[in-house]
Amino acid sequence: MSFAETPDATGRFLPPTTRPGWQAQLDRVIDPPDLAACPQTEDPVAPDDPRLQYHATMRTVQTPALKKAVAVARRLWLAGGPRSEGPLHLAVDGPGETGMTMVLRQIGRAFEGIIRDQLPADPKRIPVIHINTPLAPGSKLDMSIPFAEFLGHKHTKDPESGQRSTDMTGPVCHVMKTRGTRLVLVDGIDRLDNSELKTAFDYFGYLAAECNVSFIYCGPGSRETVNEARRGGRPGPPDGGSGGIPTLAVLPIPYSSDAYELFHEVIKAFDQDLRLHQHTPGDLLKLATHLHRRTGGYMKPLSYLICQAAQEAIETGIEAITRELLDNQLVGRFDDDPILQP
Repeated sequence: MSFAETPDATGRFLPPTTRPGWQAQLDRVIDPPDLAACPQTEDPVAPDDPRLQYHATMRTVQTPALKKAVAVARRLWLAGGPRSEGPLHLAVDGPGETGMTMVLRQIGRAFEGIIRDQLPADPKRIPVIHINTPLAPGSKLDMSIPFAEFLGHKHTKDPESGQRSTDMTGPVCHVMKTRGTRLVLVDGIDRLDNSELKTAFDYFGYLAAECNVSFIYCGPGSRETVNEARRGGRPGPPDGGSGGIPTLAVLPIPYSSDAYELFHEVIKAFDQDLRLHQHTPGDLLKLATHLHRRTGGYMKPLSYLICQAAQEAIETGIEAITRELLDNQLVGRFDDDPILQP
């Protein structure tokens, strides 16, 4: 069976694990629509309404981890010369849904932005490669394929025949060496089975040494995954050694009577970016306690909860986010399991 290809000219829906999708994310600018230019009417809201589209994502809220990501990118650039010890690698670790993938990509975006500022323009340059850790059906792990996917290399004789992909390490290395690749982002490292660690990290280690690139591994437990792969399954030194791979921790944002400033800053950023006719600055901050109760301070559900509530506020004509509207969304935590309700 074959399917007609419909190209996405804007790259909006292309995954960032492809070069066009990554470039689209780099170049994308999210500007809040002018509320005065979007008058409130009784007419149904069209799917292409600019406020609906804007509240689908809104602008990125700068959490401490995202701010740290920019500093990490700068340090990788400044300290990432041709050192005899080889490039430095890092891990982005923490619980799921804390926004680790966003932090990983922020490092890549900031790093590529630095290169754009520091080096002469070159449309052929590929400073950053972003991949997901591939699955390995039947334990046939081929780590060259996600790199080939990002670079747009054809890597199968017939993608629809089920024939096994050919190894693409040679072409991948050639591109990385000749197009100035300096950083590889690896998401989903937690998907690797213990039996696959050696194969995967032998491959990553080869590319790092051969092409002089830094790797950043992301996923819950990524620090221990990388350290275990480095040890080859051997126990760590009794004194802990150097502490293993440098790690950027991405954690839920706390909220209590003694620690509320950080969460308030995050909510204020969302509050200021809302574009609702009946919203008064500070309204969302009044719901901070409830927002934390519903999300536990995890950034992914927090962002989805606020964005979806804003969209429903527009569609229903309420034009403001209320506690009831938040509780009408399916994301986040609930006091009672909705599945078990009569």
